[in-house]
Amino acid sequence: MKLKLSLLLAILLLTSLATAATLQGSVYNSNLELETDVLVEIGTQKFLTKDGNYQFELTLGTHEIVATKGLVSTTEEVQITNTGTNVFDLFLLDDFTNEDDLWKDTEEEFFIEDEETSYALWRYVLGGLVILALLIRFFWMRKKFGSVRKFRQHHKSENRKTVEQHQKEIDKEPGYIDRAVEIIKKHDGRIHQKTLRKEMLDISESKVSLILTELEHKGKIERIKKGRGNVIILK
Repeated sequence: MKLKLSLLLAILLLTSLATAATLQGSVYNSNLELETDVLVEIGTQKFLTKDGNYQFELTLGTHEIVATKGLVSTTEEVQITNTGTNVFDLFLLDDFTNEDDLWKDTEEEFFIEDEETSYALWRYVLGGLVILALLIRFFWMRKKFGSVRKFRQHHKSENRKTVEQHQKEIDKEPGYIDRAVEIIKKHDGRIHQKTLRKEMLDISESKVSLILTELEHKGKIERIKKGRGNVIILK
């Protein structure tokens, strides 16, 4: 009985030795340098490598090997087909998923900043166009009516005049009537009284009304009430 038991143990030992193998290797980082203090696991076996090298005794077959250090981990599948010593190196690299997320965030921020930059640029362009339009209008008015100071003085003087004084000037200077007619013609014979007033800023509103009354009396225009204002139609 003892002989049979010893024979069985010997057979099991020989079978175990026949199917056992050594797996060893090194763990490298992204700089291809040995990575220390890495936990290497195969099944229930664990090995904490201090110098970047590890070793396990395994049976023949396929095994899953996991190397972990901090938040960085790598998992590989290794096949042991030969008894004796098998070498399998591991590369512990950063998880590129986080880098992909970082790139996506950076890309989103880039496009958001690009949109904000474009929006700000358009605001500057629009503001520049408005300023340019105001400058053009200013120089046009200066050319047409003279300096701002003289224009204000002239405008105050016009507003102080009575209706009789305006009428006398209109009767004395037919150029006022002709100028109003030319402005209406320039607008295809149809203009709002408010627009005509803007075209004749150098004279008072009272004088403009008297000019239109004169033209209407002579049958050259027709005034049509529209809303709060009048539309002037050249006959």
